[in-house]
Amino acid sequence: MLLSDCPRQAANRRRAGRPAPAHAGFTLVELMITLVVLGVLVGMAAPSFSNLINSNRLTAAANEVVAAMQVARMEAVRRNANVVLCPSTDGAACAGTAWREFIVFADEDGDNTVDAGTDEVIRTVAVTESGIAVNASSNLATNHRLRFGADGFARVGNAGARNGGLSVCSGDVAQAENTRHVLVAVSRINVQIAGVAACGSLTD
Repeated sequence: MLLSDCPRQAANRRRAGRPAPAHAGFTLVELMITLVVLGVLVGMAAPSFSNLINSNRLTAAANEVVAAMQVARMEAVRRNANVVLCPSTDGAACAGTAWREFIVFADEDGDNTVDAGTDEVIRTVAVTESGIAVNASSNLATNHRLRFGADGFARVGNAGARNGGLSVCSGDVAQAENTRHVLVAVSRINVQIAGVAACGSLTD
């Protein structure tokens, strides 16, 4: 036997007595525990995430209403004419009392109706999100017309009140903050967060 073989044989003997290294990984029990914990965390987070989505939808719908009122006020001043918001079923004429869809139009003769050929429909708004209601305040509900004059001031309902608006409410949001009141006071437009039982209407 060659002398050079001695170290090699010694190394082989050392390796033979050493256990093989274990493979890294997870056992079936560890994987099951991980999945159970993950399921619990998802179950806890799901209601909060769902409420956040519904709240964002409510805010987006209220912002649409705010934008329409702001456009109406600016156009009334720019055109030196009345601009009116009213419910609509076809996006072309005033109809009904349901405010989930409404139009903004220039009312050249001040009769609160869209006259073909003379009155221009400036904007149409449709709140399409499910579970959201849009209700007129008590002043606005008298004739379902919100009018801005050339002075930029609001006239609400058939008595020409200076304040009123629309309540945008979601039945899918916790009642403590399920409503956005979009209100007009003289010429100022603001939004108030409120909780309204059964998404009822606002009393001015």
